[in-house]
Amino acid sequence: MRAIIPVAGLGSRLKPHTYSTPKVLLNVGGKPIIAHIIEKLLDEGVDKATFVIGHLGEKIEEYVQNNYS
Repeated sequence: MRAIIPVAGLGSRLKPHTYSTPKVLLNVGGKPIIAHIIEKLLDEGVDKATFVIGHLGEKIEEYVQNNYS
């Protein structure tokens, strides 16, 4: 199963934390928000994901490749 995950927001309500870090890479409960999302999807049997990225998208791409490839 494939998931489409929109993570392109600016995170403007979380500034100044999101000036250099995408919202989904901010830690909540000891790990980035995107890690919580990916782990839940893996638990549900999702084996492919497409991320819709925007602001600071290269950081999101790097995190996912380094931790889930």
